[in-house]
Amino acid sequence: MRVGPRPRELTLWHLAAAVTMLAVVAGAGIAWAVSREEPPDESLGALLDRVVEEGAPGVLVVVRDGGATRAEARGLADRRRATPMAADVRFRTGSITKTFVAALVLDLVADGKLRLDDPVARWVPGLVPRGNEITVRQLLRHTSGLADYVDDPRVLRAPARPWRPEELVAMAAAQPAAGAPGERFAYASTNYVVLGLVAERAGRAPLAVQLARRLFAPLRLRHTAYVPGTVPGRSVHGYRSPSHQGVVTGDAVEVDTAAWWAGAAGAVVSSAEDVQRFFGALLGGRLLRPQLLREMETLVPAGRNRYGLGIAVFPTPCGPAWGHTGNVQGTVAVAWNTRDASRRVVLVVNTYPLSGELEAAVRRLQIAAFCGLAATP
Repeated sequence: MRVGPRPRELTLWHLAAAVTMLAVVAGAGIAWAVSREEPPDESLGALLDRVVEEGAPGVLVVVRDGGATRAEARGLADRRRATPMAADVRFRTGSITKTFVAALVLDLVADGKLRLDDPVARWVPGLVPRGNEITVRQLLRHTSGLADYVDDPRVLRAPARPWRPEELVAMAAAQPAAGAPGERFAYASTNYVVLGLVAERAGRAPLAVQLARRLFAPLRLRHTAYVPGTVPGRSVHGYRSPSHQGVVTGDAVEVDTAAWWAGAAGAVVSSAEDVQRFFGALLGGRLLRPQLLREMETLVPAGRNRYGLGIAVFPTPCGPAWGHTGNVQGTVAVAWNTRDASRRVVLVVNTYPLSGELEAAVRRLQIAAFCGLAATP
């Protein structure tokens, strides 16, 4: 490594696409080169206040622009303990984990431990259908054709169960394929659970150990860890609202912080500062070799967005945002960055699903933090 109707949990992919689409439509009359001039303190603060007023237990946003950092938080991280939300509190990153795992896999490639064009069957024979055709690169890019185990209702009925990765993959393998290997983009957390197993075989160490040794420790990510079980210490607690046909129908209730079922697709816990440090190193070219960073940033269409090797690109009123989003155990997390990481935004809201009013409030905050207040409808 170089250093210098049922809410679809875990991925937030569909929610992020909806938020992005609303932002683009609402900002249709706004030039894509919107000024990023910071709004007055009370303006960004008012947007956070609105998120809480619309039903979120808590919200935090951290904006890093060059050498300047601005951090704001409102509401509660943990209702039961009346713990205030804070910009430095740890949270479940959900599918932002995928970018961490992708960086680990590419670091193993750099060390000659595996190749992007290796078939899955070379490392985990018999694990998935057509394992001799599906490659590591296709897993990273969600073009393997594997179905998503998250669609199996057994998973969310028992989120605290210590699911084995092989069990989760077997659920996906029992479903119809999303396509032929390499045919098209089809987002599935199964891809990254498989990658976790591949990385363990290739790196000859547990995933948690490799992430710590190759990424977290060298980058000094002191608040970041791979935690499938209950999150220890002070952390953001997620809350889930009942819903019917996509409409929130009641008050949110607390969700256990354990996320065994997320595994290599979503079980990293971190802080806003650490997430921004990670993306700064990654996009700034201090983590991967140039050739491998180019591989990561080579994109395929993904609905209204685009996707590389563990990294997504979202359209915004002020240009593309590089990063990832996550949604696990009632916590929504967003990591958006300019391509050179000169501007980095982390946003966390601890409830899901979102009502229409809350989604609109989150979208306004998200765009204001990334683009500046002038870009908000």
